[in-house]
Amino acid sequence: MGTELQRAGAGECYALWNLTHPQRVRAVHLAYVEAGAEMLLTNTFQANPEALAKHGAEDQCEAVWRASVAIARAAAGPDRYVVADVGPMFDPRARDWTIGDLTAVEQMWSAMAGVDAVLLETFSDPWSLLAADFCGTLPHHDRVPVLFSFTYARTQGGGLRTAGGHRPETLAREAGPHDIAALGVNCGRDISMDDIIEVVRRYRTVTDLPLFARPNAGTPLRTGGRWVYPHIPDTMAKRLPELLEAGVCMVGGCCGTTPAHIAAFRPVVDHRNQSRRARD
Repeated sequence: MGTELQRAGAGECYALWNLTHPQRVRAVHLAYVEAGAEMLLTNTFQANPEALAKHGAEDQCEAVWRASVAIARAAAGPDRYVVADVGPMFDPRARDWTIGDLTAVEQMWSAMAGVDAVLLETFSDPWSLLAADFCGTLPHHDRVPVLFSFTYARTQGGGLRTAGGHRPETLAREAGPHDIAALGVNCGRDISMDDIIEVVRRYRTVTDLPLFARPNAGTPLRTGGRWVYPHIPDTMAKRLPELLEAGVCMVGGCCGTTPAHIAAFRPVVDHRNQSRRARD
């Protein structure tokens, strides 16, 4: 969503476009629907009071959320899922959630009415899983599953670690006791499809949780005044069978994955599903 809105001319605060340019946000959703997406993420990755305060709009958080859900639902129609997208909100070094933090989450949650699930994504530390547990204490949580996704990078020594220094196996084990419906991996600087596949395989060695993956289209380079992502749709789609075999039950895209990427993924996923139904 962010990179598509950037192409459409959005400034630094993409979330405010839910209020100022709703038709352009809806157009992005519709492009992914036409490409074959079954799940739409709300345009809310950084729609939290702390992030909005940087643009003098912290008092518009609830309005932004309500608009984002309505826009995504209108584009999704009755046959697709709408998932509330929540990115990192607080200082990961704090290792604790303050009353103010929890109040912000509660306010955001109240504005998510009508979503089919909540995605907490791009996290780096095990104590962030407490956010999923807190969501489980809020009204209507029994009808709204929480998906949780970590992001990784390669260390100088070549290992896969989060920004907090944690290995995939460690986080998969930590996730088990928490109130999440599925565990995922997304994005990551200089992370390739090979790396995403490795993370999923390492998750699977220590957890039975459903797994999902949202690879990005590579690390972008600044070219001609815009960011260009190196991994083209066909190249990424060719790796999807390995990712599916690694154990994911949902697949999508993160930064730089355009509707063309999802359109390339769609037949691969369809073929996989048809093959599994034939075996069953």
